[in-house]
Amino acid sequence: MFKSNKQPALPLTTDWTKNLRETSFYRYGHLRSLGVTGEITALAVDPVLSLLGVGTSSGVVHVFGQTAFQFSLPISSPSSSKAGAGIKFLTFHPGHHRIVAVDTGNTLYSYSMQEISEHANPSTHPPLPTREAHYTLWGTVTAVDQPLPSHTHLFVTLKDGQMLAWDLSRGALGSCKVQNCWGEYEAKMVRSGMPGRRKTAGGPMATCLALNPRDLNIMLIGYEGGVVAWDFQKGVAVKNFEMFLPPGAPGGGSYQNNDAIWTERTPSVTSLTWRPDGQVFAVGHSDGCIAFWAYSEPDKPLMVRTITHEDVNVADAESLYDAGALDNQRKGKGKDQLDKDGVPIPSAIMANREPIFKLAWASFPDAAAMKLLAAATTEAVEPVTNASMDFAERGETLLVILGGQSPGERPGINLLQFPAYIPPVAPAKKTTASSESMPLQQRYAYRDSLMPTGASNYPTKSPPEDFVLLPRSNPYFGMAHDAIALIVSLTPDKRLAPIDMPHASRAMEAFVFPPQRSTEIPPALGRKTFVQPGEGENIVAMSPAPMMSPNPTTPTSGGWRLPWTNSSPLPSPRLRVATPNSIMSASGHHRPRARRHYRIPSSIWTGHLSVLGCELVPLPTPSFKRLISWSIETASSETMPRLPLHGGLAVPDLQSAGAPDVKVAKLESYRVLITFHPDATVRFWDTSPQLLVLPTPLRFEYPGPLPHLTISIGEYLKSPDVAHLPLARLWETDRPRVRIKSVHLAREALECVITMMTGEVIVTKFAEAKGGRADDEVEELDDGDESLKSPNGGYFPPTPTTPAAGGNDGWVEEVTEIQHLARYSVDGFKPVAIFTLKQGEPLACAVSDIGFISVAFASKSIAVLDMRGPDVILREGFDGDGQVIKKKRRKNQNVQNVVGEQSVVGRLKWVVSGMGTDSTPRPRLIVSYAKGMTKIYTLVNVLGEWMVEAKPPTFTNESLSGPLGTFVLDPTTGNELHPTADALSAAMAHHGTPEGKKDVPPHCVWIAASRKSIRAAVNFNGERVAKVEFEDEDLGEAFYVTRYGQKILVGITTTGSVLAYSLPFLQPITRMELSFGTQGRRIGKISIDDRSGDFVEYAGPLDINLRTLFHFRKPLPPRIDPCAFKRPVPAQPIPLTASGIPGAWLWGGAPLSGAQLDALVAGPKRPPPLPPAPVPKKPLITWGDPPAEKKVEVVSPTTVAPKRTAVKKVAGPSRVAGERDDVYSEMRNATEERGTYMDQLNDSLNNASVSATNYLQQARNQAMKEAAKSTVKGVFGKIL
Repeated sequence: MFKSNKQPALPLTTDWTKNLRETSFYRYGHLRSLGVTGEITALAVDPVLSLLGVGTSSGVVHVFGQTAFQFSLPISSPSSSKAGAGIKFLTFHPGHHRIVAVDTGNTLYSYSMQEISEHANPSTHPPLPTREAHYTLWGTVTAVDQPLPSHTHLFVTLKDGQMLAWDLSRGALGSCKVQNCWGEYEAKMVRSGMPGRRKTAGGPMATCLALNPRDLNIMLIGYEGGVVAWDFQKGVAVKNFEMFLPPGAPGGGSYQNNDAIWTERTPSVTSLTWRPDGQVFAVGHSDGCIAFWAYSEPDKPLMVRTITHEDVNVADAESLYDAGALDNQRKGKGKDQLDKDGVPIPSAIMANREPIFKLAWASFPDAAAMKLLAAATTEAVEPVTNASMDFAERGETLLVILGGQSPGERPGINLLQFPAYIPPVAPAKKTTASSESMPLQQRYAYRDSLMPTGASNYPTKSPPEDFVLLPRSNPYFGMAHDAIALIVSLTPDKRLAPIDMPHASRAMEAFVFPPQRSTEIPPALGRKTFVQPGEGENIVAMSPAPMMSPNPTTPTSGGWRLPWTNSSPLPSPRLRVATPNSIMSASGHHRPRARRHYRIPSSIWTGHLSVLGCELVPLPTPSFKRLISWSIETASSETMPRLPLHGGLAVPDLQSAGAPDVKVAKLESYRVLITFHPDATVRFWDTSPQLLVLPTPLRFEYPGPLPHLTISIGEYLKSPDVAHLPLARLWETDRPRVRIKSVHLAREALECVITMMTGEVIVTKFAEAKGGRADDEVEELDDGDESLKSPNGGYFPPTPTTPAAGGNDGWVEEVTEIQHLARYSVDGFKPVAIFTLKQGEPLACAVSDIGFISVAFASKSIAVLDMRGPDVILREGFDGDGQVIKKKRRKNQNVQNVVGEQSVVGRLKWVVSGMGTDSTPRPRLIVSYAKGMTKIYTLVNVLGEWMVEAKPPTFTNESLSGPLGTFVLDPTTGNELHPTADALSAAMAHHGTPEGKKDVPPHCVWIAASRKSIRAAVNFNGERVAKVEFEDEDLGEAFYVTRYGQKILVGITTTGSVLAYSLPFLQPITRMELSFGTQGRRIGKISIDDRSGDFVEYAGPLDINLRTLFHFRKPLPPRIDPCAFKRPVPAQPIPLTASGIPGAWLWGGAPLSGAQLDALVAGPKRPPPLPPAPVPKKPLITWGDPPAEKKVEVVSPTTVAPKRTAVKKVAGPSRVAGERDDVYSEMRNATEERGTYMDQLNDSLNNASVSATNYLQQARNQAMKEAAKSTVKGVFGKIL
């Protein structure tokens, strides 16, 4: 127990708060929301402005452009009477700079990005695009077509089968209303008496629509029963496309479904897409098959296939026999076919496929256009990849397929690679009956263009739910022309740790597009040797599709390659047969090549990036420099670059009222936000306020990602060296239980300690890179999914043969060193050790900068770790085997094991200070128990080894039950006595007052905060300086804040009230409510920057906010211009003739222009256009200029007229002399100087090499001349 002798108190004049006693210095404010606010429900891109839009279930659209540009636009905001409706459909209007959204309430919204709102208080009303119009439709919207730059109408379909047109330029509904065309077609078929025809109950629902990319007059509308072609000029449905599956044909289903296999079926239409030439379109169906149609022939499809099988609309007797579908037949078993990784391909016998959810037909410019793009060197133009050039040279296209997979297949986006369409050499005479609309030669040419020359896929961690392609610049062809990225939203991953609060479970991934061209032709499975005969046709054998020449179609003779590659273009195989390396071949178990990823914008925290918890950590400048140096030095050569978005401009707001002062902002502390996620990763983000102020325009993301610092627990647990640990076995058998409890960072030592819910403690330490980066790390990236590395891997991980966690009761070491698992190719946190203490869930953890770590567990036990070993130097309540200690230690027992207390621990704190009458600073651990007892462990160094002193002093006070915080302060300055390396060195050299002396001056002040009180005492056991008690409310958090050298104690109640107290006498200063309303609220977990008063409140994965207690001169929301970056809008694509060349449209007449389409759809009573966007009051870039200081002019009386002369304007200095640079500028300048020095050194070496070569050449020439002279002299000497 503490001694009761009274110690001297502090002088009454002691004041560490000073000017912060003024209540006007306190103002609660919201700085920024972090992450997204709801589940991802819609994706959209604008290639003209180079923007990405993400719609959420909360009714907010998040828009991202270049690194510093982003904004969150509330489309359907919640009200007091109802919650906000989620975003169902989202699209941009390229060329017209609009955002168009449809929410779940079927209300259509249109926002103009050319007009940005302005408000007197930008902190609460940030600059955002303004709403143009909104309209609530009377039915459920089922599909939205992508609007084009050439016209201004948005076409939508309703559940009742209608198609409507919304005039975006007028903000009104157009006069064009297309009724349920398929319902009329069904009624016509029923009236005709055709057997088996009936009407759809409730009317056929419209499911999708697609405008012809080269003829604006034709719109395809997909219904449950088929597809209708609508002619805008005629105002009628001109064609109907209906796909039947005859009895015996499997379609996308199974031969084993005897109830359906012998019936005629018409699977529902789920998706539509046009081939870029506008002559062929693909229709996805609900059974997983895809029907390809020529627009000129609505009688029957050109081909019906699944991802792996062709002609599934034809009955195959052999497959029926193998499936046992015939009567009086024993069921046979077909031979499994394998893909290139040895995975069996589900045969049509077993393939019950999912629907085709979405289709996109990607195309590429010709080789000449690609060469021009490759020659462009601007940052806004993405470099042309070899894959894009390969497709462009051959004129090939890619059909991107979402859905259509069988159970057990690896989830992902599948692609079929099609050759260019080659028209017949000469149009022959019609060889079919008069009812057929297409000659056989034409039909064969179309079919040949639909025979895949390759197949590939983008494997994903969980089944994909939606995707969009990001074009390089072209907004036509369904946003699928010359795409450079594939953005995918994923369904929830069941392997992730469960989250018991609202969160966004759908993740996002982005891939480089297109993939490498496949040179392995998939075998044509299914009924591949016959065509379905039509009227007047004969059954003929299908010959292989004629392949294009392996040489490009450009005038060059050889294959054109990019200058940084040495390989020549691979020729396309000429024979359509399975090769040993075919994608369907059984030979070779090759590891699948993971597709190269793009990094998504930093604030999309969804799916595996959902935040389970976060810590805001202010850092000293040297430590911060060490952490971010790698990201700055490798900014132009990232292993995983950011998604190539270049749109928008963001400028810091330095002109509005309350704007920050740049000079003061540079003095703010640097800080990082540490987040941990369900995939057992820890990620780091730069949240320094300087990112929102410097430079002009802004250049950095906020929060700024630091991917090189990411800690992946799974990477450690996959190592065979730790496979025996319970946590590693749990990772293999029950991965959702591997969940992070908390993360702690030592600010100077940069040791990151991770506690797991299962009780393990993982320690990592920051270290710089050693050696160069491996070459293959740039070329190929592994997404960390084990299912991609295993040939038989699927969505659910395989069950290992090792015993499950908990099934092996064998001995496991307490400390497992894992330094050898570190990778030093980049800067980052390297693994040090895993502590398996077997004490259950951790409740508290404290780290220090002197190598000591303490952890308290739910089993009422404590462990003290010394990382110099590493070793466990104290176990309170358990022994080295993890067993509970119930009796006091005997003399011959281990002094490191002590009996535990009958209370769990509330808080732990490391300090270097004196205690009581011992003024010698020593490392001490303050343990605050939940029942009000406090225990102080002292560490001493004995012969170079650190040990914990026996019989630690304790102090019990019921008012300290429920501890919240412990702070030990310097009695002179009020600074916290942190356990730093400098403090430990000073303590080792210190000779304090001998213990036992009564007259000890104050050497520390101990402040203890609990739920019901705050106490301050001198020297721990000295006189109580001050005390505050709470009767009607409870404290939830307590923080010690230092702002510009002035200190306060901040307490936050459980209902969201902030109480500020002076120091050291705890006099109340002010009270603030952490809400803008009148009602209090429950607060989330608070993590505070104790140097600035800014804090992050974590109330859930969808409610993470950066706020402040001192809302003065804080960074305001930046001023934005979404239209600052604009690419030129190309002209509407020209229709093609039957021969495939630009010209008049195949069906006669001039093509319809966008203006003509608008006139047809809008009707004669079209309202006037919306007023144009007003001109901004001032240029956007001027918002980033600090306000000029007003100069006082002294006017002297004079009678002489002033002489007016022209004054030459001179630009002012970019910065004031002696002004401090921020860390980012310093490190960028250092990197640039080093690069310049290296360039100069390289030039010098080149010059030296050239000089040496010239000198050698001159020496050789001189030697040759001398030799010639001597030869001539010799000859003439002989003659003479």
